[in-house]
This record gives sequence, structure tokens and C-alpha cells, in this order.
Amino acid sequence: MSFLLTIDVGNSRIKFGLFQRDNLLSAPHTLPVCLNSLAVALGDSVPWPELFAWQTEFATQPPASVLAGVNPPGVDKLLADWPRAKWPVPTVLRSHTALPLAVHVDVPERVGIDRLLNAVAGNVLRPPGRPMLIVDSGTATTVDYIGTDGAFEGGAILPGFELSAHSLHNYTALLPFVPTSALAQDDPQPLGRNTQDAIRSGLFWGHVGAVREILARLASRTDPEPELLLPGGGAGLLAPHLGDRVHWTRHLQLQGMALTAARS
Repeated sequence: MSFLLTIDVGNSRIKFGLFQRDNLLSAPHTLPVCLNSLAVALGDSVPWPELFAWQTEFATQPPASVLAGVNPPGVDKLLADWPRAKWPVPTVLRSHTALPLAVHVDVPERVGIDRLLNAVAGNVLRPPGRPMLIVDSGTATTVDYIGTDGAFEGGAILPGFELSAHSLHNYTALLPFVPTSALAQDDPQPLGRNTQDAIRSGLFWGHVGAVREILARLASRTDPEPELLLPGGGAGLLAPHLGDRVHWTRHLQLQGMALTAARS
């Protein structure tokens, strides 16, 4: 058996995922299974020994690798540090032209590759003839529209939970920083009776409200009702407040990379 290592370099984290190459396109409407995954903060050391151990566990030959990311300096640093003596240099996805996806926007070259990879994987799950909305909440939150023909049509970008929290703290004199972990404990009360709770309320319900409004306006563009897919670190916070038709998946960008590699 042969394996594929996928690497997504984001603005906050680098994510790694391992896939079996023989099973990437094995079943219709089914995403490839991520056999193993890990994530490290951008700027931290890559845990190469742990990644090498994946090879020992699953295969004797080094895996092929595919790399993409929205952080060009992070991509370049990872390539510079790549263990060439042990593993082949990865294929880098830098352009929408490398993806099995039609992109209907003004300047396709300027769309974040993460959004397009989400669409590649989302199209596997999208029922024929039905549009799809993808909400990816990380450093930024993106809300993207995939048409009934599977083309990426664009969407909206807004600050994610933690980026909004940093902005409140960094651009005011007295407001404290409230991390995303403080929002995950339970849904904040809308009425905050101290500064900390008032920030929690604004960050959480403001973000939920913004995403709901964008989804409603995008969904009104078409009939039938779009499918809704949530990847990203903030998906667990948003999912309970976006209705019953939400599909939550952990590794969508990595799966989009694996599918692209399989179809190229």
C-alpha cells in the first residue's frame, strides 16, 4: 500500500494528515479517511519524529506529500526545513488551476487556496443539483457558496472568534483578552454583568448572528435549500446555532488536497 501526507499551512496552525492513496476515490459521496492527523502552532517546531513514526506504523516506503497554504512565508519555511534525506519534497498546490474545481469569481488567483480545497471536498458530499454553503471558522471565518453545478461562486470573509478578541484587546486601553477557550465552556449569557462576560457575549453572539445573516442571504439566492458544511476550529461553537442540516467534518482541507492529488 502507498500513502499520501497532506499539509495545510494556515495563519495560526500547520495541519498534517495521512491518507491511503489506494482508497482516495473508493466510494461515491464519501470523503477519504484521514488515518492520522496532528496540528502545531505556526512558528513551533514541526514534530518530525512523530511524522516519521506514521511511516513506521503504516508503510515501509516514504509517503508522497502534497502541501498548500494561505501563509506563503510559512509554506516557504516548511519547504526549507523539509527532511529531504528521508522524504521526497512535496508537491505544492499554489493555484486554482491545479484543482478539479471551476472558480467563478472576479480574480480566481486571489481566492485563498483553503477555501477552494474546502469546495473540492465539499463537492463529494454535495447532493447532485443542490448548492452548498461552507462555513470555515478559524483565524478568519469564511462563508462560501458552491453552486448547483459544483462551481465555487465566492462568499464572505469576517474575523474569526480569536482574531476579534485580539482586536478588542490590542486596540483598546482597558479591555482584556478573552480566548476562544472561554467561549467553549458554555454559551455566554447575552447580558454580561462584568467586562469579561460582556466581551464573551459580544464575541459569541455577534459572530453567530453575523454568520446566520450571511447564510440566510446566500441561501435566498437559490432553490433548493443549500446543504451546510462546517469544517474549521470554530465549528463546534457555531454548529449548535445553525440549524439541523449542518454537516460537521474535521479534515475538509486535507481531504480536498488528497482528492486533488488523486485526480491529477
